[in-house]
Amino acid sequence: MFHPVELDLRAVSGQALIIETDGRTEEVVRGDVIRLRPGAKAYGRNGTPTTFLLSIPGKIHREYFGRLEVKESQGHLVPVVEMDREVAVASIAGAEMVNVPVEAMKAQAVAARSFLAGVKGRHAVEGFDFCDTTHCQYLTGHAAANSAAAKAVDLTKTLTLMHDGSFVPALYSANCGGHTHSLTEAGWNSAPYPYFGVACPIKGTQEGHGIGMCQRGAMELARCGAGYRDILAYFFPATGLVPVQVVR
Repeated sequence: MFHPVELDLRAVSGQALIIETDGRTEEVVRGDVIRLRPGAKAYGRNGTPTTFLLSIPGKIHREYFGRLEVKESQGHLVPVVEMDREVAVASIAGAEMVNVPVEAMKAQAVAARSFLAGVKGRHAVEGFDFCDTTHCQYLTGHAAANSAAAKAVDLTKTLTLMHDGSFVPALYSANCGGHTHSLTEAGWNSAPYPYFGVACPIKGTQEGHGIGMCQRGAMELARCGAGYRDILAYFFPATGLVPVQVVR
């Protein structure tokens, strides 16, 4: 989004952080600020994922849990964070929903997991799978272990929406305006899972594309006593929830 030409890296207290540059490695001490160059990598001891703070100086800083590699594209730096899919799901769910009913958060976690499992090669040319904007999946950093999002991910672990034997790349938007849309109604190309238009308990001004799960509608259904399975079945008809063991 920012097309940065500078990136800063910081260690987090209690977390080992190794930075590799031009074949040389050093351990970053908390408080140190490391200016990253193209080709730099960062990870925990023995190459394991770790927690770190990544900043675009003067603009934004975020905490991540994973491994970092800095690439270069058209004169700007591209930070690529490799993380476990469940870690990504928690980060996405936490960014998409705040202070919502538990069942709505669980439905969001399953939808995010399904999208990540069902979409391939979205940014293959640039050398990564997904961006962290609403173009792919909105992600603002690492979700704490005791957060509502992390708990929702744990309670729905490995559950993924499937249709006709394939993952459903589940779409969702903030507010469908009272009725979700099929792909045809939205003017989008058809797909193996067509999506369906369903009436939503929440009216108002449409925010987003209006396809798939209406987040405001999911919250209202949860407040009325619906479980996350009910919410997902409502917005994604003809799908089933399948425990997928290999989701990385």
